[in-house]
Amino acid sequence: MPPPETWQRDFFRALTLPLRGASRRATELNPTSETHTEEFFAIADQWIKPGEALSGAERLELYHRQYWYRLLDSLAEDFPILRKMAGEVLFWDLLETYLLERPSRSFTLRHLGEAFAEYLQHSPLLDEFQRQWFVEIARIEYAQMESFEAIQCALPLPYDLESKMILMQAHVRVIQLTVPADLCREWEDFSPAHSITTEPVCVVVWRHATGRSEWMRIPADEADFLQALGEGLFLAPFFENLPEPQPAPEKISQWFANWQSRGWLGVQGEQGQVDLNSSVAWQGKDSMSSQALSMR
Repeated sequence: MPPPETWQRDFFRALTLPLRGASRRATELNPTSETHTEEFFAIADQWIKPGEALSGAERLELYHRQYWYRLLDSLAEDFPILRKMAGEVLFWDLLETYLLERPSRSFTLRHLGEAFAEYLQHSPLLDEFQRQWFVEIARIEYAQMESFEAIQCALPLPYDLESKMILMQAHVRVIQLTVPADLCREWEDFSPAHSITTEPVCVVVWRHATGRSEWMRIPADEADFLQALGEGLFLAPFFENLPEPQPAPEKISQWFANWQSRGWLGVQGEQGQVDLNSSVAWQGKDSMSSQALSMR
């Protein structure tokens, strides 16, 4: 019997081949008349034993179909704003070509979109105008995934700001956008008329006390200050050596008050507890979604 890694490698290779036939027609992907490749049937013939009702290729297609349905649904749920801006046809084309270029590499679907923004930078399906905006939308939306699962340090008490090393919480992400793609959250569609302004902006993504990821725009000077906290520093010497021009003390004081109230600050080396607000109902999906339609 061959070593397990041989058939496992072949089996995974078959799963990552494109959807075809009835399996594809049960999704939102663009239809095609192409059938499975010879490679798919060869793997089925070599490793999948036929049953009483199904051939080896038909049994392999059951796994192949569910692999694609799950990945497509998961990825689509992670990028709802990009879906709205790209439109259905282009969006599903982007998902399919991304998954063909970069199959899943993790045991968890949470990391599935980690290279999506990078892929959009060179996708031949986008023009330069779309690419500039869609990449930044994808960066924001994937940062929400990272924020959701990041660890949390202890929140500083007032006296900690003077005596302990303060840092930016790991679930806080500061993103420098080349275009104001955060505006797309409010748009119903994407067109040049919406995006006349193309100045760079700074966006912060973080995990709220409810457990949900949120994001907002902040000024560039505030973003620089927040990122300066890095992995931790003592505030007293930090403020003694501020570079010029220094923000007004009142502005800095307001920044820290805001960061503290939003849970953006932490105490280095002290583990915190994620205290979720149980009064806020979970609003995620609790049912099988579009790609899990029955075979036609």
